[in-house]
Amino acid sequence: MRFFVLVLFAVSAVAQASADEIRLGVHNFPPYFVSTGNGHCGGEAVELTRSILQTDSLTVRTVCATPARLYKMLQSGEVDLTINIKQTQALPADVSFVAPPYVQLSLVLLTHGAAVAREKQPTIAAIRGFDYHGQRQQLSDSGYSFIDLPDSISAVEMFIKGRSSALLTYEAPFNYYLQQQALPFASHYQRRLLDTIDAYYVVSPQSKHLGYISTTLNHYAETEQLSYFSH
Repeated sequence: MRFFVLVLFAVSAVAQASADEIRLGVHNFPPYFVSTGNGHCGGEAVELTRSILQTDSLTVRTVCATPARLYKMLQSGEVDLTINIKQTQALPADVSFVAPPYVQLSLVLLTHGAAVAREKQPTIAAIRGFDYHGQRQQLSDSGYSFIDLPDSISAVEMFIKGRSSALLTYEAPFNYYLQQQALPFASHYQRRLLDTIDAYYVVSPQSKHLGYISTTLNHYAETEQLSYFSH
């Protein structure tokens, strides 16, 4: 009987711990999200989110995953929130978006002169699961073949090493990679701005903390008079 009571107490404690944490989904998209491997992830967005939502009784825990995996985790409630653009087709239909936006992203197409000349069919490095506000389909229709990678930095590295003739990317991770590697923007890269797109906090419809997350983020933005969370 005593063993049974102890087991019930342990299960109750685990459930309580789970209820007292907010799980922030993070993929490698620097400088906002930075995944260093081995389950460790952080970045500017993680620090800001934790400073807004975390309390003495409520912990913000990061969950590191690829974007494609995070969309499924939002659907199931395995993560409470992440940051993403509204237009991603793989997002669950009933997620909540928190206004104002977190940041405005610049979507660019970078081409690599040497690789373009070498390849019979031009290839584009990109993130698996991202449709890039319809640009993926448009570029496929114009003759590009996509090489899908797990995250933004994997795609950047594929392009930088000349293994793809083009890179479809949001500009912030690309610039972050160049800065970290002390690399200049090579003169033989051609840059074309395709779009500017707002990214938002996205809250899972299954989150037990949906109301708290939305209300607290909104209150913070109103108090600080923010147009974007990232500034």
